Amino acid sequence: MKRLTLTRRWYEAERTIGELHCENEFVAFTMEPGSEDREAPRVPLGFYHLVYHDGPSFRFKDTWALAGRDVSPEYVDGKRYAVLFHAGNKDEETLGCIMLGMSIGRFGGETAMVASRAAMDRLRGFLGENDGYLTIKGG
Repeated sequence: MKRLTLTRRWYEAERTIGELHCENEFVAFTMEPGSEDREAPRVPLGFYHLVYHDGPSFRFKDTWALAGRDVSPEYVDGKRYAVLFHAGNKDEETLGCIMLGMSIGRFGGETAMVASRAAMDRLRGFLGENDGYLTIKGG
């Protein structure tokens, strides 16, 4: 199984920006909830199993869910449900998950992920429909 590393680089109230690498090769930039998002907090630093996830909608289809420390690819009472890698551009689209982009830009005056679908396609190129491992660490 492939090993990915998400290194968080910039912490802001609205968002957390990082870089995702697969076995030392850059995959994409990441955007997660910010430090003040109490409804969908950032996933804790640590090691996770990535479980291939083929959700019901286009946005959540052909992606990966995190399994481990307080997250589950399936609903477990008292834990978060399905923290995914998925496409999206702006803070409110993270939905507590990890969005990918090929670069970081501005959209409507806000920091945003650019070329998010291309970044998801790049991740699919690394993982296919296979599970993997993810380490999340601080910058």
